[in-house]
Amino acid sequence: MLVINNEQTSGYNRLFLYLPGRIRKFLYFIPTEGLEEIRLRLGLPVALYYRDRCCYLTPKGQLSPCYTGCLIATKADLNEGVELISEASLYAVENEIRQGYITIPGGHRVGICGSVVLDNGKIHNIHHISGLNYRISRELIGISKQIMTYICPKNQIRNTLIISPPQCGKTTLLRDVARSLSEQGKKVSIIDERNEISAMNNGYSGYNLGVSSDVLEGVGKEEGMLLMLRSMSPDVIITDELGAREESEIFSRIINSGVNLISTIHAKNRADLYNRAEIAGLCPYFQCFITLSRRQGVGTVEEIHCAD
Repeated sequence: MLVINNEQTSGYNRLFLYLPGRIRKFLYFIPTEGLEEIRLRLGLPVALYYRDRCCYLTPKGQLSPCYTGCLIATKADLNEGVELISEASLYAVENEIRQGYITIPGGHRVGICGSVVLDNGKIHNIHHISGLNYRISRELIGISKQIMTYICPKNQIRNTLIISPPQCGKTTLLRDVARSLSEQGKKVSIIDERNEISAMNNGYSGYNLGVSSDVLEGVGKEEGMLLMLRSMSPDVIITDELGAREESEIFSRIINSGVNLISTIHAKNRADLYNRAEIAGLCPYFQCFITLSRRQGVGTVEEIHCAD
């Protein structure tokens, strides 16, 4: 078993501990400003994706825009990476693997590629791992300030949906919205199905979610929202990544109970929501729609539309 918790680390250094040692030793010297992903692909060069460019890691620990002669990810590297991110227990993270990723401390998500094992038509496991994608999570305190007057006008919370394509800052913004509402004294219940909002580890949140937030991690939205509704008497329930038509029934139940909802969804813009049958049925439950993009950097607010 590989031990990773005996080193005093923080920030990127802690993330790097979950990469294979042969590659990790070079990463402590690279620039980290704007770094978004580190990708290991079997038999291919180690790639680092920054906000505005892609680079490859050389055998001397330098970054190169050209992949020729760069460090190649081996089977041993991928096996070690899987052992580290699962903390040597694939069984313990089996449910996450079915979704194609594992969340590690700090809220970072490691995507997994390989051969899918199906059980009754559903993903049961992934083996013969061929790729790992370390997606870097960041905490940005105060970024919700400009939109809070739309989400919570006159101390009244609106049911809010944050819209954007992937990697535009939805979860980072959602996290700060939770913190802001919590600091205003609102009772915030967070359903953290994928452990991305809170980055819970041994009961402690990896992020600042304010003093009035309660987190339920690792549970589906429907079951989690009902549990929080029964047990925590929230003012608002916050959850990430909607998308199922079946969720509309539980939304109706939550809203009719007097509790507000704030969530995110993958879509290009508000018009895209209404053009997709599996999502359009969810729209009537929300009064505030906030659309993000990367046009002027991650988290660019393109539109704020309030329906009431």
